[in-house]
Amino acid sequence: MGRMFRIITEGGQEMLHPPEPMNRVSAPVTVPTPAPEPFVPYVEIGGPEGVVTSVPKRATPTITRIDPPAPRPKPKTEPEPIPTPDARVLSVAFHRVPKPGLRMIPAGIASEVVAYHRPEHPISGEYRAVRDEIRRQFEDPGARSLLFTAAATDAGTTTVLLNFAVALTQETGNKVLVVDANFVRPSVGRRLGVADAPGLAEVLSQTTPLAWAIQPTAVQSLHVLSAGAPAAYRAGVAATEFPRLLTQMRQWFDWILVDAGVWSEMAGRDVVSTTTDAVYLVSRQADFERSEFANLRNAVTATSAVLRGYITTR
Repeated sequence: MGRMFRIITEGGQEMLHPPEPMNRVSAPVTVPTPAPEPFVPYVEIGGPEGVVTSVPKRATPTITRIDPPAPRPKPKTEPEPIPTPDARVLSVAFHRVPKPGLRMIPAGIASEVVAYHRPEHPISGEYRAVRDEIRRQFEDPGARSLLFTAAATDAGTTTVLLNFAVALTQETGNKVLVVDANFVRPSVGRRLGVADAPGLAEVLSQTTPLAWAIQPTAVQSLHVLSAGAPAAYRAGVAATEFPRLLTQMRQWFDWILVDAGVWSEMAGRDVVSTTTDAVYLVSRQADFERSEFANLRNAVTATSAVLRGYITTR
């Protein structure tokens, strides 16, 4: 075998020892312990934890991070099953509901409305003259509301009003509405061949809309608001509701003619008469000079209503 050398560093010197025999037991060799190294501070810059320290590095405690529990997965919503072809399928259809309480009367215009049945008759000419005279009293354009009343039941107020209404419709472009405010003896609906109800009573009581209560007639451009059922009328509502209704009527018609019947029997006459644009008194020629008619004139003017004229009948 070749020669073996052991190099031992001791005090910075190197010593050479000859190899010992293989069969001899070597004495223990004392190896000097190296002197401790001088203290050197441990500096860590930009380590994993981002810490800068000037003290000796010590064992870093182990921190166990506990993550929040994962959200529980929501159960999947199963789509609703599609109906099988043999399932029952419902079809729909719309059915219009007629206006409640409207009863069509198979009747025509009453025979006393001469301006409609015989427009060439001299009496029809007299109503056209009344139309022209009253129209000249209103120079300003716009809707006009007129109230007709009398001192007695036999004065012919309704007959005069209906013939005057037909004469107005004979002029192009006039839309006329006749309002029956005579709750004691209503007759406008019957004379024009329309239903008596629903009418003004239902509208004032707010049980029927105004648009549903207004009915067309056989006369072109002439509509009527009948008096309505007597049971539907409530005392006192005319004074509070009629002005509002009249405002709505003005938006739809050029002429609004109110049949008030006998003045002393008219409901809410003080308010109704002052709400309209003008009041016209109807009297028989024989009663024109009687005290009853004079009292009527005084009563109308006392309410601050606008009295514009008299119409006498024979």
